[in-house]
Amino acid sequence: MQILMVNISNYIQLIYLFYLDILIIKQGLFYGEALGGSAFNDAVTNSLTLNDKLIGINASWAYDTLASIMFVYSNGGISQHGMGDAIRYPIGWSMFNLTSGESFNGVTIYIDLRNIINPYLPNGTIIIVGLQFSTNKGRQSPLFGSSNGSEYTEVFSEYTLAYVQGRSYAFIDALQFIWTRQYEESITSMIANV
Repeated sequence: MQILMVNISNYIQLIYLFYLDILIIKQGLFYGEALGGSAFNDAVTNSLTLNDKLIGINASWAYDTLASIMFVYSNGGISQHGMGDAIRYPIGWSMFNLTSGESFNGVTIYIDLRNIINPYLPNGTIIIVGLQFSTNKGRQSPLFGSSNGSEYTEVFSEYTLAYVQGRSYAFIDALQFIWTRQYEESITSMIANV
């Protein structure tokens, strides 16, 4: 009986350790204006599962502002946010796609006040003005938009970028990045054997 208790105790300890470290999905901070534009959630729009992830980004920008961004997902889903306005016509365009075995593991966000067409905030609106992504293979995307603004970097150890949600209309008003935990095969098989 005592041997059985030790085995159960070991399993309980093992399960408890995994419980402390098993968080599969992590929400990043909410960057930008919480009341601007319309809400979007790429996971819902593109019917994403835990196995799907962000694999590519296409973006356009004006001289000082990110105008639009398109997120491409592994299940074939594509979501575009923002479109620019008559004052800030897009003058630049770029894309960045992942290679085999590569994932996005970090993002730098630039936020600032811009005088965009907005009857509710005629003295300027806080929007996302630039983004730059990094990968687990040490690559960096081009800077999409402008770095002229407040800079925030989001990286979570052992997590990769799964999808994006936020708010947008003519421009990207706000973004929140959703990350998924990546487990090594040995840890996954240990959980399966418990």
